[in-house]
Amino acid sequence: MGSGSLLKMTYMGHTTFRFETDEVSLLVNPGIWDDEPVVPADHDVRVIAVTNHVNDALGNATEIAENAKAWILGNEATIQKAQAQGGKPWLLHVLRSETPYEIPGMKLTPFSLSRNDIERGGRFENLGFYIEMGKMKIAYLGDTVVRGPFGQLEIDIMITPIGGNDVFEVKDATSLCIDAKPRVVFPMRWTSPEQPKKFMRYIDQFGQGTNALVLEPGQVFQAEWAAGNEFRYKVD
Repeated sequence: MGSGSLLKMTYMGHTTFRFETDEVSLLVNPGIWDDEPVVPADHDVRVIAVTNHVNDALGNATEIAENAKAWILGNEATIQKAQAQGGKPWLLHVLRSETPYEIPGMKLTPFSLSRNDIERGGRFENLGFYIEMGKMKIAYLGDTVVRGPFGQLEIDIMITPIGGNDVFEVKDATSLCIDAKPRVVFPMRWTSPEQPKKFMRYIDQFGQGTNALVLEPGQVFQAEWAAGNEFRYKVD
């Protein structure tokens, strides 16, 4: 595969993904799960985007940002928590719903979605990200139980939760894919190995034109528009 418009996406585990092109790198949700950070503190990255303030999303983003001199993007609650953890104010940026954040090589538009609060009841805000990088349009929905506008957006690559409880059930994620018609979809945050198998079966049966792929931590997905209009990808 060539370079230039090539997008490289690395699955780090749980809900953590790294995206990079020749111009920019983006880390999404470097969470802490069972007291273990998914991403080492010395991870080198340009921008960190976080969907909500909970530890499995924000994780050790503040430490990574300090070491890499990376920006942290998130909603107000997320940025307040990062600041309380000692995050440098000049590295913190509050995202407003539907207001794009742009730097050379990347445009990230946040949308206000919500996540179930299993411990206290009710819901709290979770941002969904519409990311434009390397000529690719990527939808990352984070930990959500609502789809927001993502069923109507033009999407090449979709990343959706399928675990139930505080996020989408498998059937809800499938329904979203049927409407959005991404070229490739990646499930995340499942709570049993049966869920991704079921999701892939549903997408194969009902998601016309969409391929569902399940990545193992450390696997790299690469995609590009070849000759301007042919979508090509491979998994390493």
